[in-house]
Amino acid sequence: MAGTKFQKGVVQVVNTTSQGDGKQGSEAMAEPLSRFSIGHTHDFISAELQGRAYANICSNPRERLSLAVSLPLCPALDLTCGAIAVASTDSKMQEEYAAAVINELESTAALVGDKRELCSLQVIGASANCLSDLLLGQIFSAITKHFEVTPQTEFSFELDPRRASRSQLTFLRGLGVNELKLQVRDMHPSVQNEIGRYQSAEMLEDVINVARELEFQSVGTDQLFGMPGQTPETLASSIDLLASLGVDWIECHPFVKREKRFPHQAALTDKKLPSLADKLVLYNQLSESLLSSGYSVLGLSTFARPDHKLAVSRQAGKMSISTYGFHNHPQAWVLGVGLGAISELPEMFIENAQRLDDWHEHAQTSELRPRLGLLDSNNDVGLRYLLRQLLCNQGVPVGSAAIENRLRPLIDLGVLEKADQRLQITAMGQDWLPVHLSDASPAFRCI
Repeated sequence: MAGTKFQKGVVQVVNTTSQGDGKQGSEAMAEPLSRFSIGHTHDFISAELQGRAYANICSNPRERLSLAVSLPLCPALDLTCGAIAVASTDSKMQEEYAAAVINELESTAALVGDKRELCSLQVIGASANCLSDLLLGQIFSAITKHFEVTPQTEFSFELDPRRASRSQLTFLRGLGVNELKLQVRDMHPSVQNEIGRYQSAEMLEDVINVARELEFQSVGTDQLFGMPGQTPETLASSIDLLASLGVDWIECHPFVKREKRFPHQAALTDKKLPSLADKLVLYNQLSESLLSSGYSVLGLSTFARPDHKLAVSRQAGKMSISTYGFHNHPQAWVLGVGLGAISELPEMFIENAQRLDDWHEHAQTSELRPRLGLLDSNNDVGLRYLLRQLLCNQGVPVGSAAIENRLRPLIDLGVLEKADQRLQITAMGQDWLPVHLSDASPAFRCI
């Protein structure tokens, strides 16, 4: 990746910590874009407006649809978890959650038209595989009852490799899952000790080898940067290990501590968290390590092997991106089901209830209720899609002055530039955007 090289002790960033009310330097640059994150808004979208969006989808049966099913129950939370999650091993709670998901799947399908074909199906949740095979089978049966899952559907499953087994992976493959996302965070022992998440290289290698034997089409991992105890050296070590295991893609997001929203993060010591300048250094190391290991950059947050289908799609200009990552198909509406799931509907983004009791109450009925989200009243959603096209294809044609004006804040910041009637990301933007607009917490991702 071309761009400015940030070296510790050289880069100058005013107010580099995330504490305090003042926003200067690089933090001020990010401020114009904070409104594109659901996590930064306090707007509630009425049931009436949501109904119009669903009616729009229902009346256009040829429109592409994606389904994201949130299964956020897990045995324990690691300190960097930035997703809506509930720590529990209670079997009754898991059964009640699965039943509520099945109810919500039915009511969602009724809103958009039963048996709509899915271009992608994502099961999300850092430990979604802690549910029993029986409950996972019941949920998948409900999905196939109300939606059309074809051999062409991208079917991905997010799981904790520490709780994966050969029998479980065999079961998931039998359900039709063809892509795995392994939640890793970081593989260096000193960083694992800081965040309370332990996993060995041998264990991860075994899970990946079994996945290869079972012929999963794609196996990827995450890699956070900006975590306690992380240095360029530890990050390079973690990246080298993941590359040596042959993962197809690595999704990289900066970690941001938000203890008010995620109380378990309060256990992290602030003085051990990298500053903004340090995060820039870490991202530079991450990028260099992945590129030198033969991976190619896809956009904001993901690196893939050059022959991987996402890299091929990007070269062909056919790749798309949603809240949940990159896809090998054109842009699609996203239906979010489950606790804290995010839906991307015509002219709006909405988020399900974040408290388990509130979500259960909603999931048990077929009524639409006001939900936190982004409405396109200020062209925020439209601008978000333009940013996504930029990040997928590295440039968009300037078809009108309106498009250029909507992206003017980024042009003025030096993140975008106009050349040959196209807007494209600058060298500075290639280094700056991943640190400021990406995030380990889906609701806070500005694009």
